[in-house]
Amino acid sequence: MTYVDEEASRPVTVGIQSRRRVLHRVPVQLRQDKKHIYEPVAVPLGPYHNRQHPQLHVVEPLKNELCDIVCGDDKRKQVLVINISKRIGEIYDFYGGTTGYGYMSLAAMMLRDACFLICYMQEGETQTLIRQRLGMSGVLFMNRDVFMLENQIPLWLISFIHPDHQSLLCQYLSNNVYGGIKLTQLPWGHGRGEEPLHLLEAVHHTSFILHETPENPSDFFRLIKKHHHPSIGKESSRTGWQMVNSTPFWSATDLKEKGVRFRRSSNCLTDIKFLSFAWYAELHLPFFYITYNSKVFFSNAIAFEMSPETDANMGVTDYFNFMKTLINNAKDVKMLREKGILCSMLASDEEVVEMFKSIDTYGFPDNCFFSDVNMGIAEHCTSKARTWMAELINTKFWSPWTVIALAAATFLICLTFIQTYFTINPIN
Repeated sequence: MTYVDEEASRPVTVGIQSRRRVLHRVPVQLRQDKKHIYEPVAVPLGPYHNRQHPQLHVVEPLKNELCDIVCGDDKRKQVLVINISKRIGEIYDFYGGTTGYGYMSLAAMMLRDACFLICYMQEGETQTLIRQRLGMSGVLFMNRDVFMLENQIPLWLISFIHPDHQSLLCQYLSNNVYGGIKLTQLPWGHGRGEEPLHLLEAVHHTSFILHETPENPSDFFRLIKKHHHPSIGKESSRTGWQMVNSTPFWSATDLKEKGVRFRRSSNCLTDIKFLSFAWYAELHLPFFYITYNSKVFFSNAIAFEMSPETDANMGVTDYFNFMKTLINNAKDVKMLREKGILCSMLASDEEVVEMFKSIDTYGFPDNCFFSDVNMGIAEHCTSKARTWMAELINTKFWSPWTVIALAAATFLICLTFIQTYFTINPIN
């Protein structure tokens, strides 16, 4: 099915209200020497990388085939293209104005790309078809491409095409963010927030939603939720220098030697808490699932957070800044993995260390999410009484046999004391 362009390109002036909803390209200063992270390899979506893509001769026939499956017949495709063209101004705004495509060809491209994304997100025969057409190598790189910032399409297109788009998005976000925890409704539905601009923003938004889990019980849920929505303008007695100096420089193994115990909190990336007690402390960290695509996804999520006119929080950037202080070597990874905090699909713990180090936060200094956590860690680790007791327990009572020997020795001393006492003061 072909469409005749009514104009070669349509320049659109982006109004003040629509600027925040522009899909900005990755800034030049972020993408230097990182083409493989920010440019799609297998499947281009949208106009940014479409015409010059080397696999276009393979991907375009597949998109047409999937479009036929989703739409059903040419008549419905024609209707959908017309409906999309009625909102073509929003699509031009989405890509920052002129795209080099006429509005009918751009509408047809959006339909094909949206149908591809629907087939990618849903389970069934279309997944098998994609695997057959692209091959397993293409599928592996496709899973990276769909989360690249410059490879996004407007999310509202899904609702135009799929009859039950909310269930589709709920299932997809549940599996990808929570590993099976089912969302009953979209986090931004029913007036709870503005709909995400694209799929990457939807996953980013969902990654900061707290869900009640066995590690995050209901009696603490309200307190935790309040704790992780800090007010930037909140008054504090700490000076700016104190906030900077509160940043910890202790690795996970160092903190363990200081009497800090590690526990898993939830799946929310900003659900990090530090609880200090008399002789020990607990650091609660969110569950983090590591795959070979993690570097690409989180690098693009950071690029999204740093995009112009974006109101997204800096949660991913802050999370990696915090975790980089905890993970210095394979021992740190092993300990966090044994605590159920990290789950890795990589070949070794050394690769996990390299993955965390390779995700660039570009010197971003803001740690508004974890400033209280950093201050608590600093106060605990600089307390001589607490660290002395922790070192005593770790060095002297690290083995249960040592504890048994101490108890036996104490028992013998008590018996000796009793025997001496009754020897001096016999019972008449």
